[in-house]
Amino acid sequence: MKRFLILALATAPSAALAQPVLMSAPPVPEARVAMEVFGKCAVERRPGEAVRLLKMDFTSTAYRTGLRKLSEDVARDCARRSFGAGVMRSSDLLFAGAMAEALMEAEAAPLNARLVRIAASPVKTFSATDAVAQCLARSLPDQVAALFGTRPGSGAEEAAAAPLAEVIPVCARAGGVAESFELTVPAVRAMIATAAFRLLANSGDANA
Repeated sequence: MKRFLILALATAPSAALAQPVLMSAPPVPEARVAMEVFGKCAVERRPGEAVRLLKMDFTSTAYRTGLRKLSEDVARDCARRSFGAGVMRSSDLLFAGAMAEALMEAEAAPLNARLVRIAASPVKTFSATDAVAQCLARSLPDQVAALFGTRPGSGAEEAAAAPLAEVIPVCARAGGVAESFELTVPAVRAMIATAAFRLLANSGDANA
């Protein structure tokens, strides 16, 4: 697994935005796969609530409360299916990303084609990283779809994330992002998943 150190200063010289620095991070593929299964299970159990939450402002208290309640509501069935007798511990972002991917994958229409169709639709973003993620979903639909087609924590995922990482500084500059932030591959994947789902759902995409 790699970690992206993003230097995204809107006022900095272009050279500072040339490439993200890749840093090593401990791999946890089993937990990543388990979270993917848990998110899919949550969508199967409560699809309407999953959609409602993923369309919300994720910086709000209502979103955080709703996501936690959904996780608790489906824990009895989904945690055992995903983690066996273990206990699930993960971030809200990874859980939301897993649900977003499950919802998008449930549709037969190719994701890249759907993203192309709604690329110009105006959809509000809620943070600097969200703006970058939405830019990636709009600009690189083929690469986004390829990333979601990989197994979490795998070498294929790392390879699929690389071309997206190269464009992150460009998206940051285009969005006027004046912040520095550090992201792991799992976080990048989850950010793009939630942003892509919101982009589809709030643009009137019939398959979202």
